[in-house]
Amino acid sequence: MSALSNTCTETYETSPARSSAFRNLVSAVMREIRLRRAMREVAALDDAALHDIGLGSGGIEDAVRHGRC
Repeated sequence: MSALSNTCTETYETSPARSSAFRNLVSAVMREIRLRRAMREVAALDDAALHDIGLGSGGIEDAVRHGRC
């Protein structure tokens, strides 16, 4: 009779490029989440508050993503 082994001898390694790409993807998704949250917060301001900081309702996304120059 032969004995069956329950141990796995295969190893799975991820390449540095693959883990770096995954890390970059996660970072980009997290950045987008933060930006959208910030846009919702600014969009919740009334028109007078937006005017006080020099924004119109149409310029919120641009201001949040790129800042004001």
